[in-house]
Amino acid sequence: MSLSLVLPCYNVMKYLPKCLDSIFKNDCNDIEIVLVNDGSSDDIGGGVKPIF
Repeated sequence: MSLSLVLPCYNVMKYLPKCLDSIFKNDCNDIEIVLVNDGSSDDIGGGVKPIF
């Protein structure tokens, strides 16, 4: 089974690590995650680099 998720990421950096942790704990091995940043002011791009 594959899982595809699209996550809007506008000013949610403080919530994103917990959200991604819960996704990665899923039993599915085939996961595609698309993070959509449309001008967030909380450095979401720099914040997710350590996670990926």
